[in-house]
Amino acid sequence: MSRSKYEKKAQAELEKEGWEVDWKVRPFRVSKGYQVDFLARFDLLCYRRGTLRLIAIKGHQGVPKELRDKIKDFNVDKIVKEIWVFRKNKTIKKETI
Repeated sequence: MSRSKYEKKAQAELEKEGWEVDWKVRPFRVSKGYQVDFLARFDLLCYRRGTLRLIAIKGHQGVPKELRDKIKDFNVDKIVKEIWVFRKNKTIKKETI
């Protein structure tokens, strides 16, 4: 399973802004219990000068309520949680949770 084109676009944008970006490898065959996302919520982990961002990337379908609730319930101090939605009109909705 490869990464989505939206994850790649988001990574390119973040790296252009000076962020170090990490993502999880998606093996061809996923072992039982392997989490494809960071903490089963986030696609990208970004770091720059003492700031850590966890970003969930979604395409045209939007964000499922279950995922939004899981992200809201993930309370850790000094970590920025975000959801980026790539819309059909080629814009990106960036929401900090």
